[in-house]
Amino acid sequence: MDLDAFRFPQFHRHTLKIHSYEVDFNQRLTVTALFNYLQEIAWEHAHLLEYGWKHLMEKGWFWVLSRVQVEAFRLPRWTEDVTLITWPRGVDGVFALRDFEVYDNQGNKIIAATSSWLVLSIKTHRPVRSDWYSDFNFANRSALGHNASRLIEQVSNSEFSERFDVRIGDIDMNQHVNNVRYIDWAYNTYSIEHFRNFHPSRVIVNFNAEGKPNDSVTVSRFKTADNESVIEINNAETENNLCRLLFGWEKN
Repeated sequence: MDLDAFRFPQFHRHTLKIHSYEVDFNQRLTVTALFNYLQEIAWEHAHLLEYGWKHLMEKGWFWVLSRVQVEAFRLPRWTEDVTLITWPRGVDGVFALRDFEVYDNQGNKIIAATSSWLVLSIKTHRPVRSDWYSDFNFANRSALGHNASRLIEQVSNSEFSERFDVRIGDIDMNQHVNNVRYIDWAYNTYSIEHFRNFHPSRVIVNFNAEGKPNDSVTVSRFKTADNESVIEINNAETENNLCRLLFGWEKN
């Protein structure tokens, strides 16, 4: 793939090296590190297009990530060089859509992802209509061919559950639980033996409510199919769902 075809302003790209602190004991990029990459390049592009965090704050608005779906054909390893590509794909109702692709240094696509974002009013925390965004010259390209999936509540018995308090290291600059911490919490429900045998090939995340300082949360894992699980992260006191995640696995 000729990556020079991905040109600003429709696209934004960034090449980086996989660091030792971003991989697991198999030397594969962790899902947590991948989500950090995707979120950071999204912020970079939005800022360059002048609808980033600072620009929206001036209007009394802010971005909220609602859903993400990642398909990993291969997770890169320590010291590999990879190129991240991102682009806004359009709007769907109140959602602003943004896609991502990751390429190795041979030009092979190894990861594809799509995300759905909301813009909320600081005063009301209600969604802002996407009219202001819909006149952008969107690229005619879709990473997955569809939007990120909505996950349904699990009602069967969980195969793993734990409860703990939100800690200071979990809090982001908006004084809410950092998006990536939910992925960490879900990731940590699995044993090291599981990771000796499997690696994640699909991750779907639905962010449904804000976790806050001093909250207590429950993290419960449900097996939904062979090599697939859904993790429910709820406020332990109100039982409101904060985040729902799906992990799909492939054998190493």
